[in-house]
Amino acid sequence: MKPLVKILLAVILCFPLWLTAQTEVTYNLGFDFSTQTYTMSMTSNAAFTPPLSRLSSSTQVTIVVPHVAGGWQVSNLTALTALGWGYSYLDGTTEGLSQDYLFFAPSNAGTYSPFPIAANAPIDLFSFQSGSGCAGDLYLYDNVNDPLNAIPSINADNNTVILGAGSGNVYIGNSSGDIPCVLPCAAEAGTLSY
Repeated sequence: MKPLVKILLAVILCFPLWLTAQTEVTYNLGFDFSTQTYTMSMTSNAAFTPPLSRLSSSTQVTIVVPHVAGGWQVSNLTALTALGWGYSYLDGTTEGLSQDYLFFAPSNAGTYSPFPIAANAPIDLFSFQSGSGCAGDLYLYDNVNDPLNAIPSINADNNTVILGAGSGNVYIGNSSGDIPCVLPCAAEAGTLSY
């Protein structure tokens, strides 16, 4: 009986670590040209159902935006699930950088009704528009290569903590690149059109 208890105890203690090692989340930023709306989504490779699908308050999404005098303005920030979102802004020029940063974090992580997380299916988390007009491309923060990483006093890293995945960050990267706010032009036999 003692070997069985030891095995059971080992499984119970290692299970959260195994879950964390198995779960991976990517972020995607999209843009709808017709509504001028950015949409932030996440995709998990593992499925979770409530209550284990709860995202914690340490979840963070960082978006790099062009520097705009007076600060890049977010308008119409809308939660697309029961999880609410708030944001803060960093003027990158105060740190010697040429771009600015928006930090989005859950505003009601402890009280919202968790939504199911399907495996390998994008979940739209929130949307917003630019109150600064089209000032240039936006993109998701790179946890490894962004120049803001050189300033250790600023926690800019993208981070996802899902209750069912155990403690720890399960975010692994971004699936989108630079997001332009103008339609790419198309060339056809010497003519340009938008």
